[in-house]
Amino acid sequence: MRTFAIALMIPGLLLADFRYDQTTRITKGMVTKMAFGKKPEPTSTSHYFKGSRMATVSKDSKTIIDFDKQLFTTVNMEKQQYWQMTFEEMRQMMADLQAEMKDASKGKDASVNMKFDAKATGMEKEVGGFQAKQVIFTIETGASDGKQSGTMMKMVNDSWHSEAVPGYSEYKAFYERLKDKASWLGLGGNPMAQMGGQPGMVEGMKKMAEEMQKTPGIAVLTISRMTMPGMNLSGGGGGNSDQSVKPTMGDLVGGALGGRLGGFGRRKKEEPAPAKQTPAPAVENNSGDGMLMMESFSDSSGFSTATIGEDVFAVPAGFSKVEPEMSKRRKR
Repeated sequence: MRTFAIALMIPGLLLADFRYDQTTRITKGMVTKMAFGKKPEPTSTSHYFKGSRMATVSKDSKTIIDFDKQLFTTVNMEKQQYWQMTFEEMRQMMADLQAEMKDASKGKDASVNMKFDAKATGMEKEVGGFQAKQVIFTIETGASDGKQSGTMMKMVNDSWHSEAVPGYSEYKAFYERLKDKASWLGLGGNPMAQMGGQPGMVEGMKKMAEEMQKTPGIAVLTISRMTMPGMNLSGGGGGNSDQSVKPTMGDLVGGALGGRLGGFGRRKKEEPAPAKQTPAPAVENNSGDGMLMMESFSDSSGFSTATIGEDVFAVPAGFSKVEPEMSKRRKR
C-alpha cells in the first residue's frame, strides 16, 4: 500500500501512454479549384499523449505542448528549424495584439462574431469497428459594418464519437490531469479571435472549447462542410458565371453582407451585364447553404496504449532554434 501511494506521487508513473492517427481528405469545394498551387492531397497526422505532454506529428512538422513546463515547441521538418514559446509569452503576445487591434478599430463599425452550437442527435452506428454516437457541431462566423450584417462562413461538422476505442480511458485521464493546469485552450481562447480583439469571437471560441471538452468519446469520423451563405457560381450573390474565373476575397466576404465589396460591407455600383451570356452549368460547389468552400472527411485509427518513446517529444538533433514568425512581425 505504501509503495502504491508513493508511486502515485511520481509524475507520469502508472499513467499509460496513448496515441492515434488521423487522415483528412478534401473531397470537393472551391478550395479544390482555386489556384493554390496544387490539388489538395490527403494529410495524415499522428497524435501522442504521455504524462503531461502531447504532440501532433506530420511529415512536415511537429508540435509539442508540455503542460508541466508550460511550453510550446513547433518543429519545421523541411527547414530543420524549431521555435519555442512559453504559455506566459503567448498570453502576453495575444494581449498586446488584441490591444493593438482594438486601437486600430476605434471609431469603426466593422465587427466579427461567432456562434457555436453542439447537438447530440441520439443516433448511433458502427464506425471503423467501434460503436459511435453522432454529434453535430455548427459554427457560424458573422460580419457587420454597422448597417448590414450577415453570415460570412458556416461550418457544419457531422462528427461520430466513440468511447469504445482502445485507450479512451487513458485519453480521458490525460485531460482530467490538466484541470489544474493552464491548457492551451485556456490561454484566453483561440489566438486568432484574441488578435482580432472581437468580443463576439472570443465568447464564441470559449463556448466551443467548453462544449468540445464535454463531448464524450473520440471523433472516429468527422464530415465537415464549409459554406459561404449568399454566394454561388451561377451569377448571384457576388459569384461569377464563368467557372474558370476565381472569385476574389472581396466577392466572398461581400456575399455575407448582401453584395460585392468596394469597402467592407459597401455595395459597389453594379456593372452592366455583357450583351450575351452563356448560362452556367450546374456545379457541385453550389448548395442550398450557398457556395461550398470545402467538404472534407477525417477518420481516426491506430489507437494504441503502447509505450511512446521520448524521441516523439524531442527536437531532432542538429535542428537550429529560430525566433517565432509571430515575434518577428511584432518587431517590424
